[in-house]
Formats: sequence, C-alpha cells, structure tokens
Amino acid sequence: MSTFFHDYFSKATEKQLVFLWLIFCFVVLSYKLDGVPPYHSDENFYVESSRNMVESGDYLTPVYHDKKRFAKPILYYWFVSASYKIFGVNLTSARLASAFFGCLTIGLLYLISSRLFEGRIAFYSILILPATFLHFQISRWATTDIVMSFFILLALYFFVRLYQSDFKERSDIYLFYLAMALGFMTKGPPAIIIPAMVVLIFLVATKRTLFQLCIGQGGMILLVVILPWFATMYFLHGDEFTNHIIGAEIKARLAHGTPLSLYYFGVLFRYYLPWSLFFLVAVLHQFGLYSYSLSPVSGLSEYFKQIPANLKAQVRLLFVRENESVLFCYIWILVCLILFILVRTEHSRYMLPASSAVAILTAKFFADMEKHGSDWPGYKIPVILTGIIFILIGLFSGVGLYSLDSFYPAPLRIFALPVVFFFGGIAVMALKKTRQAGKQVFAISFALVLAFSFLSGDVLSHASRYPMKLFAEKILSEKFSGPIVVYQLGNQRARLGVLTGQKVLTIHSPEQLEEFLATEKQVRIVMRQADFRDKFPDVPLKIVAEDIAWLDGRVDWERTKELFGKAESADFSNLTEKIYLLTNK
Repeated sequence: MSTFFHDYFSKATEKQLVFLWLIFCFVVLSYKLDGVPPYHSDENFYVESSRNMVESGDYLTPVYHDKKRFAKPILYYWFVSASYKIFGVNLTSARLASAFFGCLTIGLLYLISSRLFEGRIAFYSILILPATFLHFQISRWATTDIVMSFFILLALYFFVRLYQSDFKERSDIYLFYLAMALGFMTKGPPAIIIPAMVVLIFLVATKRTLFQLCIGQGGMILLVVILPWFATMYFLHGDEFTNHIIGAEIKARLAHGTPLSLYYFGVLFRYYLPWSLFFLVAVLHQFGLYSYSLSPVSGLSEYFKQIPANLKAQVRLLFVRENESVLFCYIWILVCLILFILVRTEHSRYMLPASSAVAILTAKFFADMEKHGSDWPGYKIPVILTGIIFILIGLFSGVGLYSLDSFYPAPLRIFALPVVFFFGGIAVMALKKTRQAGKQVFAISFALVLAFSFLSGDVLSHASRYPMKLFAEKILSEKFSGPIVVYQLGNQRARLGVLTGQKVLTIHSPEQLEEFLATEKQVRIVMRQADFRDKFPDVPLKIVAEDIAWLDGRVDWERTKELFGKAESADFSNLTEKIYLLTNK
C-alpha cells in the first residue's frame, strides 16, 4: 500500500472504518472509568447530587452537601441519574455519560467535516480529536463540559447543513436552535453564545443576510426548552434561586479583578500537543509565511518586507467562496479564544468547544500535503519533535515504572505505556522518510489514544499511591451512609467524595473533630497515622482500613535516588506516610 487509505476506497469502506474507530474510542474512553486520579474536583457536584436524586426521587432540584445547587441547569444531572438507574450507583456510571458523549462528538465531527471538506480530511480529523489530551481526559470526567461541547458542535452541524442548502431546509434552523437550547440546559450561556457568535460573524464575513436565521422563531424554541425548569425553580425556591443566578452565576463571573491574559493561547498549544505543532505550521502555510522561498539574493530583510503584503493577500483569499469552510473553522476557534479571554476565568477545559475546529484544520494540513505528494516547508520539524518526545517519554516512563515496581508490585499492563510511546515514536520517525501523511496521522493518534487510556486507567492510579480508593470500596461495601470526614488531608476530601458519591467534609483542628465526635452517630474519619498517634491517643477510635500515600512536597534529589535505588517496601518510609480509615463505633 503506497498510502494508508487508497483513493479507490469506497465510501462504504470508509464508513466501516469510522464505525470501527468509534467502537475503539468508546472502549478506551470508558476503560477503567473508576480510576482516580486523574479526577476533577467539580465531579463531586454531579456524582453526589445525582445520587441524591436517585435516592430521594426528586429529579428537579440538585442537592449537594445538603444544600440546593443551582450553579448549572438540570440536563447533565438527568444524564448521570439515568446512568445510575441503568448501571447502578458508582463512579463508572457517573462518568459513563461523558464517555458516551465524548464518543458521539467524534462521530459528529466526521459528519460536519465531511460537509465542510472533501477527501480524507473528515477521517483524519476524527483520528486527531480523541488523541488530544483535552478531549480525551474531559470525556472521562463526570462534568458538564463534554456534553455542552457536543451540543455546540451539533448546533454548528445543523447550521452548516442549512447554509449548504442555501437556507431552504427549514427543519435545520429549528434543530440549530434546539441543539443550543439543550446545550444551555447542560451548562448555561456559552452553549448559545459560542455557536451564535460563530454563525453571525461568518454570515457577516460572507455578506449574507441575518433574517434567514428566523431569530424570532428560534427564540421561541429556546424559551420552550429553557424556561420550564427555570420557572419551576423560581416557583419552588423563589428568591433563593434568583439571588444565586444573579449573584453567583452572573455578577461573580463577569465582575472580578482578574486581568486579561493570553492563558488560552497557551492552552491551545499545551493541551493539543503534538498536534498543535502541526497546527502552527498549518496556520503559517494558510497565511502565506511559507508560500514563497527565500532566495540567497533577496536575503532575510527582503523576506520580512514581504510578510505584510503576503499576509494581506492570504487573508483576502479566506473570503473567497471556495475557502469559506476554512474561514468558518478559523472564526470558530477565534470566538472561543476571544470569549474566554474577555471573561477572564482561566480553566483549560473552556477551550474544549474549539477542539473540533483545531482537529479539522490540522487534518486538512495533512490531507493537502498528501494530495500534493511532497513534504511542505516546516513539516519535518513537528514530525521529528513528536518522534523524539514519544521515544523520550517511553524511555523515562519505563525506567520510572521499573523503579516503582521495586517498592510495590506493579501489574504488567502498566508497562504498556512506555512500550506504546517508544514504538509510536519509532513509527512516526520511520514514516517521515516514506512521506505518507495518512499513516503518520494514524500512528500518532493510535499511540496517543492507547497511551492516554493506560495513563488514566492504570498508571496514574497505581503510581500516585492514594488510599482513597481502598477506603471508598470499604465504605461502599459496608453500605455506610453516615457522616464522613477527612482530617487535614487537603484534596483527599474531593477524591473520597468522587469515589463514594457521598457527602465528605473536611476538619482542620482537634477541636472540630472532638465536636464532630460528640454526636451519637456512627462516623468514618480519614486521618494520617501521625495525627492519630500524636494528637488523639486517648480518643476511642478503631482502625477500619489502612493504606499508604506519597508525602507531599518531599521529592528532592536524595529521595529520588532512594526511589531509583530499589529499596524494599519496608524501607521507603521517608517517601510515604500511612493513612487510616477510622470509626467511632
């Protein structure tokens, strides 16, 4: 085979490949979803609140830590609750909704990119998207982000259908507004603002009229979907609901002193590596910075003199009808960047809605280069860097996991991580010489998706040495539903809350703990062995379970040498501490 996908492949064959890739993506996205870390502290809100819904039968008002939670609309809580009802109440069920929508987003990306571009761009884009860390990791968290991103993409898909039918398919405009409304009911205003701004700016840029959007009818669709739950909340909770919406959700998010920054440009680069290296080269090609050669006669100064005129010419070409799809994708990315720069709330996951556009433009770069049958200027640099990074990660992660295995036995499967990176790097470097862009996209994507899966499902949860999973299993196996507290253990409270789906509190002082123990209820307490021994020797507490955790802030050169010195498990107390799960009865 001269290329990974022959030109004579039929559409049916390509669709079969897409179907198989989607199945593979769902398997890796849902692989060991109960692994923590990685996790996000916001998962507590949805894991516990949805559990309360299932147990109480109240599916209208989310309750977290015995308080009503109005921070997000209701739709995502319903998705998690439905998963709980079908698959049981556990962390895997809570995260399954996100994994499902993460996979749906990949399939939907194929549909929209097939409409925007011809050739292999659609298939390459769905290879790239799940191999971006931002999309992969957020698809494994029980948070609203991936579901909202899906509905934003769905809205843009229906707009593309509408635009390509010259606004004749009226059903598409109604589905466009319905998708935005469902996105709003998942996370709120960004689900409307992002697609609406992309569409409006695109129509203005292409000199189309806005009345074809049926804004009045669309507004009615938005109200019909959005208003009932908000009206119900106001009817049930009155000023408590409105004060939260106006105060915490509007004023607090818009009126704050955080300065403007270029944080999201950094997110676009860091969280999309190594694809961002290729994307950067694609942008440079798109705007003409690689479109002409630097002759020895002209010199470097002449090169820089030509940049403004060349850039201006390339920008004008974006507005030619043949390039409208490219223009649409750039507007899509810029709207996300500018919106969240102006909001000034810095969360990397906010750039998730732009991921599909980045994947499409990066796929276009590979497909165009493959079509011309030659390497474009600047292409070899990201290829070489990607190969080197993969090989180095493979080597260092292999050494690290081998050293870790000297402390406590590591399952053989976690060594798949360095193997995948090492051979992935070799494949990328080897394919550079054969000039087969399709094979390179597949090699990078397949290696990254597998590596992310092993990293999230096996390696991090094993290497981090956190005891909360063992304790959560003990609490759930005993069907304990009483008060649970964590004594001076920082973010371990959030981890235990995510794993149990129950209310977990933090206590900071001995006085608070004594007051807490004064209750007649049976309680569970998570505490360091040192605190239990030194501060509460006379308190009648029994040990239910115990485990070890790495000491925070204790990784210096001496301890690193100790780690690599193959010390016996009993001899690495300088690196770890013992944690207890205690009970008062």
